[in-house]
Parts: sequence; C-alpha cells; structure tokens
Amino acid sequence: MRIDLTKTVFTPSETDFIIGKLKQASERGFITSRSENNPYLLASFMGVEEKGITPKWNVKIYTYSRKYKGHSLVCLVDKHILGRLIEEDYDSFIPPDLRVLRIDDAGWGFPLCGVMVGISDERQVETAIVPVEYFREDGENGFHTKHYLKEYTDLAIQLLNQFGATPDTHRIEICTGYVNQPLRDELRKLGYDVRVVEIKGKLQEELEELYKAYVLEEVGSDIYYDPKDMKKSEIPRRYRECLEYGKRHCPHQVKTGWDAISG
Repeated sequence: MRIDLTKTVFTPSETDFIIGKLKQASERGFITSRSENNPYLLASFMGVEEKGITPKWNVKIYTYSRKYKGHSLVCLVDKHILGRLIEEDYDSFIPPDLRVLRIDDAGWGFPLCGVMVGISDERQVETAIVPVEYFREDGENGFHTKHYLKEYTDLAIQLLNQFGATPDTHRIEICTGYVNQPLRDELRKLGYDVRVVEIKGKLQEELEELYKAYVLEEVGSDIYYDPKDMKKSEIPRRYRECLEYGKRHCPHQVKTGWDAISG
C-alpha cells in the first residue's frame, strides 16, 4: 500500500497498515511503543537512539474523527523517518562511513536579537547570524513572511561550503528545532545523508557562548540565558526581564514579529 505522508488524516485501512509497520519496526528494536493515559490515542512510538533514531522522534495516531472522516497522525520531528519505517528500509538507519558535520541553532527562544546557526566538525565551529530584522513585524523580510527560514538555510549551506562538504564526503547531524526543518529538507534534496539528533558536546557548548557574546555586543548587557541550564519555572521570569530590558534600552533588537511580544 502506498501511503501519502503529506496528509495528516488517514482512512482506517491506511491507519491499520501504518500501525502494523510501526509494530514491526518496534519488534526489530528501531522504535519503542509509548504508553499514555489518553483514551483517544490508538498508538504512540518513539525512536531508539542505539538504532539510529533519536528518542526525540515520535509519532502518535489518534482515533477516528467523524469531523475529519479519518484517523489523525502527528509526527512533528521528521516524517522522513516514518517513511523509511513504513517501507521497512531499516538499512537506511545505518550511517554511511563519512565525516560528520553537526548543525545547531541558538537564540530561537530568546526575545532579543537574531538567530545563530552553527556548524562543527568537532574541531572548529563556524557560525552565521540571521539578523533580528527577519524576526520583527516591520520590513519586507519581516517575521510574517517566514523569510528567516530561507536565510537560515542559505547561511548554513554557505558554512558547509567553508568545510568543503559534499554529499560524498560528509554526512549531517542536525538538531530537531523548527528553524532547522527547511534546512534539513534542502540538504536531503542536495543528496546529503541527514540525521536528526540531539546535539551535544563541542558545538552545543561553544554555540551558546558565541551567542551570548553576540547578544552582549548587540545590546550592551550580559543578559542572555541558556534555558537548558535552568529550571523550567525560572525561564518565564528571565524571559520577561530580558524583554523589558530590550523595550527600554534597545527596542530595535526586540523580536516584535512574535505574537507573544507584539500582543
């Protein structure tokens, strides 16, 4: 059966087929089922890192809806993985023997300044900035246009060229973040083997420090915080403090395109 994964609603027969393939992949150890207390959830699976699928990858299938005349399927991280599992293409989860370049972003959740893209081969880290203008409500490339996604993708590909990367010499490991999704898809179109992973180590650590230095230079204050190093209960307070600082001292650096800020 051919399954169109661009859809989000599936017929009962399509749903049974998908769940059957996912159970088969689970028996082989590529994914594992998740138990959730939700009466509307038919099936839920997540990736197994040892098999080449990040645990952040997950898929959820919900019961039949009369309104939508089908079962709904939610797979937010990477439907490419879902396609490989349905096609039983398990060999594709074995990474090719190529040099690795890792890609991550910084500043997406910070209310001030632009967003940084970083690439590393574990020896050096190269970065570029999507300017804050792309995240403001004014201007021809403002936030509502989503041109920041193309700019981020273009900058990342330029950085890859600095490493002399080609699909024959390097494979890519990339963070799960929303801003990375169009880049991930574009790299696959270019022929790269792309793995969605949780970025750790040199790139993550240096990227946060480089972004912190960038914010300091742009706004004149050491106010950047790394949410990964904080309790979830502390983040809203720090967010508000940084936003208020921006409104008072550097309003041109505020990401006014965000609904949470513009409202």
